[in-house]
Amino acid sequence: MAETRKGRNGSLGAKLRSLLPEPRLLVILLVCITTISAILVYFHLVLERTIVVDAQTGAFEIELEAELAGKVFRNVWICEKREDGAASETVAQGPIGCPSRTHQLVGPEEMVVPTLPVGSELEFTAQPGLLRIDVVSLPERYSDTDVGRLEGGALALVGRDALEAFGTLALSGTAKIGALFSETDRVSTASGSYQIRGYTPVGLISGEMRELRSGQLLGGARVRFVKDGDETATAHIAVTLAEPERSLMRVTAISGHATSNIAVRYYFTEEVIIRPSFFDALIRDPAVQLFAMIFGAIAGYGWLKRLSRGTRATQDR
Repeated sequence: MAETRKGRNGSLGAKLRSLLPEPRLLVILLVCITTISAILVYFHLVLERTIVVDAQTGAFEIELEAELAGKVFRNVWICEKREDGAASETVAQGPIGCPSRTHQLVGPEEMVVPTLPVGSELEFTAQPGLLRIDVVSLPERYSDTDVGRLEGGALALVGRDALEAFGTLALSGTAKIGALFSETDRVSTASGSYQIRGYTPVGLISGEMRELRSGQLLGGARVRFVKDGDETATAHIAVTLAEPERSLMRVTAISGHATSNIAVRYYFTEEVIIRPSFFDALIRDPAVQLFAMIFGAIAGYGWLKRLSRGTRATQDR
């Protein structure tokens, strides 16, 4: 009996050993899995890329991370705090609304060169014949300065002449392009596109970046750059008014060269994070494409050769 059991155990062990790969193959398999996992994690969490968004929108907001200074605005209406603090009813004055209880409307000023510090929160709103820049908040240390008088107020460019003289406004900060679905008085994104550029495997060696992923933004999109943890990332923005008679700005935003991604939200939907994958980089790698062509040609040649041999064998019969 003991010998029988021993024989059964031996045969069972032999079967189990036959099912397992050889030690060398097992080591190679583990190395391959570890390497692929490391590459995927590195690409997802470490590898830097650059995102470009180009949108036609009537609204966006930004918290400045670089001072806005040196930009000349012409024919500007200014809604600013009253110096004497005189109280009256809140009414709409002139071409734009301005809360007269705490603010006053001044203008139009022929030329204004505002200086807005780092940490300022601004809202841009475009309407036909109007561009309004609301100064939502300023850093507390500026509350008793001339700049602080703009807090809660706005700068407004009114009329075709003012808008045609706008030129380009460069900004840097954490931005959200498009309006919230609750902001029905502001025009959200009408159209746009995005492009994510990064390194392919060969690009890591040569330092060349390629387009990894791109797509279109539909009407109503609200877009921002995000870091890991859902924190809004820095965007470098250029604002232009290509067609002053339309209620749209052209906003071109470029992310910092980092591990940021793009977040898009449409009306009444959850925000969607768009990021490139390692396989996006792999299929766009020129070396991989070249190898695929070579292997495809070899495989095609082998198939044609086998087909030719089969045809000859059939004819010989």
